Amino acid sequence: MIAGAAIFGHQAAMTPDRLVALERVLNFRDFGGYDTPDGRVARGKLFRSAHFHEASEADVARLDALGVRFIVDLRRSDERTSEPNRWPGESVRSIASDEGVTSAFPPHLQALLQSDLTPASVEGYMHSLYRDFASQPRHIQLYTEWFRELAAGEGAGVIHCAAGKDRTGLGCALTLHALGVDEETIFADYELTNQAMNIDARLPRIQARMEERLARKLNPDALRPMLSVDVAYLRTAYDAIDKQYGSLDGYLAVLGVGPAQRGVLRVRYII
Repeated sequence: MIAGAAIFGHQAAMTPDRLVALERVLNFRDFGGYDTPDGRVARGKLFRSAHFHEASEADVARLDALGVRFIVDLRRSDERTSEPNRWPGESVRSIASDEGVTSAFPPHLQALLQSDLTPASVEGYMHSLYRDFASQPRHIQLYTEWFRELAAGEGAGVIHCAAGKDRTGLGCALTLHALGVDEETIFADYELTNQAMNIDARLPRIQARMEERLARKLNPDALRPMLSVDVAYLRTAYDAIDKQYGSLDGYLAVLGVGPAQRGVLRVRYII
């Protein structure tokens, strides 16, 4: 397993220009700029983020200036309904899906209703979540759309979910892998969410909101494994992909990203 200390010594540092400072949008950052055997991933083309429900007018103006052509929203319909995006406008193609969704109650809230809620039980839930990410029909559809749009034309793309860390984290990892970025750097970029999200400052507000919705008291230590990322989670997703699809490349092929498509992506996004 890749250790966090080793990761932060690699090329995925949280440089000031990587995190786009917005007033009311969390974890919006450029995940380009990493070295590959063929060059470097372009900056200003690949963005990841949390949702845009609370975006301020200043946020919207700054986001509009980025030249984004499309956005893939990995959230479920209940998430999109309860916290609809205030950005982007009609000039940006927005892609979402409810393929295979059978419950209107968010899975993470179901997990917090466990009677034996502990940090260990929530961590176990996160591993189970990551184990199933790649095989979910909705994720297959949306990751496929993400790669199709990346290959289709000029302009920047944004991939996001609610917090921009789990579903988004896997999508970004797959993207960087397809572009030839090494695994250590990919895991490092994933882990940068822990710096970008400032969990300690946000935890009391999140805890209060979840307690109100669930009508029960929550242990803040039990919430931390759900609010942060851990490289072990992403490793679990990778292991599940290896088991079901043979390899990351095998899974990318399911998403329509074979050798020819990867060549197109590298022409577009490697400088």
